[in-house]
Amino acid sequence: MAAVGAAALVLPAAPAIAADTEDPAAGPQSRLVLTMTPGLHSPGSEYTLECQPPGGTHPDAVGACAKLSAAAGDFDKLVPTGAMGCQGLHDPVTVSARGTWLGGEVAWSKTFGNSCEAITATNFVFRF
Repeated sequence: MAAVGAAALVLPAAPAIAADTEDPAAGPQSRLVLTMTPGLHSPGSEYTLECQPPGGTHPDAVGACAKLSAAAGDFDKLVPTGAMGCQGLHDPVTVSARGTWLGGEVAWSKTFGNSCEAITATNFVFRF
């Protein structure tokens, strides 16, 4: 009878990779959907904004995250800017934010006389 031999293949040990790679010390992330309803003369739009770290589809995620961080994520505490001269055009738009900020739920919306007023009142967070 023939004997059956077994061979062992030894491979170098690979480091274990955790299933969850998020660093809990980095803190919770913030994810928001920002929308502006269309007015008669203003197109509507919707962008995502992620903070910690900045990202999403928002064209200035870094700036928007910095402004929201300075306001502790409270859209009513954003410091308005007068950098743009808004015309008296009456074309109401509603801006809204939905999602989470540092683990807390966000559901905010406000109507402005036109998109320029919305942009300046929210310190350009809704400038997209």
